[in-house]
Amino acid sequence: MEKRIQELDVLRVLAMIFVITYHFWYEYATIGLPFVNLFYVTPNYDFGNVAVTIFIALSGGLLYKKYGAADTFDHISYKTFYIKRAKAIYPPFWIPCLYIPLTMLRHYFADGNAFFMGHPLKLLLTVTGFDGYVRAYGFDTYAFCGDWFVGAIVLLYLLFPLLAKCYRKFPVVTLLVLAVLYGFQYMIPAEHDDVFSILPVTISLKFCVGFFLIENLERFRNFRVALVAGILFLALSLINIPGRINTDCLGSVAAIALFAVVFYLSPRLLRFKAVSVPVQKLAALSYCVFLVQHVTIGWTQMAYIKVFDKMHLVFSAWNVTALLLVTFFVILAVAWVLKWASDKIVK
Repeated sequence: MEKRIQELDVLRVLAMIFVITYHFWYEYATIGLPFVNLFYVTPNYDFGNVAVTIFIALSGGLLYKKYGAADTFDHISYKTFYIKRAKAIYPPFWIPCLYIPLTMLRHYFADGNAFFMGHPLKLLLTVTGFDGYVRAYGFDTYAFCGDWFVGAIVLLYLLFPLLAKCYRKFPVVTLLVLAVLYGFQYMIPAEHDDVFSILPVTISLKFCVGFFLIENLERFRNFRVALVAGILFLALSLINIPGRINTDCLGSVAAIALFAVVFYLSPRLLRFKAVSVPVQKLAALSYCVFLVQHVTIGWTQMAYIKVFDKMHLVFSAWNVTALLLVTFFVILAVAWVLKWASDKIVK
């Protein structure tokens, strides 16, 4: 069995934290409640973009590390590969989606129409994990959890054998072709920028960049590389660079720069048991956290508003920040239960 690279667990936990803070502050800012710009947005990017870029790159890189060798699929079948991926993705996704038939039942008793979001065949999108992904493009679906991320990961796993083969034979050409196609996407009218980061070429490029990052991990143990990456990350975080390039691109560059910095610093942090143990525990929950965080943030927010209203309390920056911490632990608890249940089902 290959030794686990703990530095990557630090990055996985960091991405998990960023996706929670981004969606938390976004939901509170949207309805006009006080918020603190803590791991939320910068002049050039938002931390949701950073989180997803790191997670997709890690997913791609670790898959390539395990299956990217030329003879891998000679030893295991494509069927075995896809079954393993399905077991990792779908049980944690399907369990919270049981809320959908319950909602359908409620609608049936309320207005006689169980299919409240349209044609029953749309439920196939939920079963396959693409409901949130296509909803991001403007289609009404029965999506409940996971947002667009599940569909994106499923798509990338389907494409993995092809992308891995291309990268293995022509790494520079593969990355260059994807980068050029990525650049051509800026010809799409600006009013569609809200889906730019989820376009197939965008996520495929980040996925393959992950191949490169994991393949060259030892280079990121260099202080000079970390220093340059740190300066780049700070510059992108503080200096406004106008233009459409801050639509996904600068956030992706910032994510890769942060990857280099954190990977360099992680061994120094992991020496402390107070860091290494929580990282190990939290990293195992990262996918389940991505699944439930947005729904949990929305539901806890509604609960907080009702409680504050009954107690005649006023939302302020400091107590909303405290609510972020409470919400973080609620999300972890929900994610832990989900992972526990999913593991039981898979076994």
